[in-house]
Amino acid sequence: MAKVELGINNCFAIGRYPEPEEWLRIVKEELGLQHVQFSFDLLDPVIIDEEIVKEKCAFIRRLADEGEVKIDTAVTGEVAHKFNLLLDPDPGMRRSYLRWYEKMVRASSLLGAEGSGIYMGSLSNKDVTDPERKAYLTEVLIEEIAYLTFVAREAGQSYLLWEPMSLPREMPSTIDETKELWERVNEKSHIPVLLCLDVGHGYYRSSDPRDLDYYSWLQELAHLSPSIHMQQTDRKGSRHWTFTEENNAQGVIVPERVLEAIEASGAEEVILVFEFFFSAHALSDESALDGMKKSVDYWREALVRFYGK
Repeated sequence: MAKVELGINNCFAIGRYPEPEEWLRIVKEELGLQHVQFSFDLLDPVIIDEEIVKEKCAFIRRLADEGEVKIDTAVTGEVAHKFNLLLDPDPGMRRSYLRWYEKMVRASSLLGAEGSGIYMGSLSNKDVTDPERKAYLTEVLIEEIAYLTFVAREAGQSYLLWEPMSLPREMPSTIDETKELWERVNEKSHIPVLLCLDVGHGYYRSSDPRDLDYYSWLQELAHLSPSIHMQQTDRKGSRHWTFTEENNAQGVIVPERVLEAIEASGAEEVILVFEFFFSAHALSDESALDGMKKSVDYWREALVRFYGK
């Protein structure tokens, strides 16, 4: 039986709650959670002066320790998805993004995170349709990630995270491709490269029905994913909805099926990390917080029903 706990990505704080003392208070007091995945949307390691990053990380870590909140992992964030990062077609751009990633990994250690990473990059439309270029850039990516595992190891981390996505441009996007790339990168890594699955991801145009089934991803790969992003969604995209009664009526993510798939994978320990993105204009602050509270309650009840405790 797996040890399954609840946590949250602090991307919910973007714009609304940038103060560390405020989002940590919400995590601990309002939501009653003890696990956080830190998003570098709140502390860009390059845009912000290095000394300020160090000071901020030390401050956040002290507050988290005092509040008995564990920052388990630290990840690239939503903004990073707007860039090609480690798969940029231009080698100079790739080198620059690799330096960005290095700084992010080192800052993650200052926060006390055991692992870091998540989004690695996106191929251009031109490169994804050119078999030779795709093969070349895939090998480049593996070398880049292997280098980052060295950086992470030297910074005291235990693993690097890689998140499967939903488009062929954003590798990996199928179950089989994920397994293949996971094996290839771990042949060269200095510490394990693990996954960060997301229950709202899946290649919707794949000819393999497994890639369209969120539960197949969990059943086959959850044992490699110490953190799993949780969101309610409707198979029309990665919605990142909260688990409110209204959203659950439209959505397809069922707690019991998630937990059954995790158990079937042979996973031993998993943190189900809520990942909710809120538009600054679509919801009031009160509605956003209420949705998060209802999501935590919904999943706590599901864990009790499933595990009996």
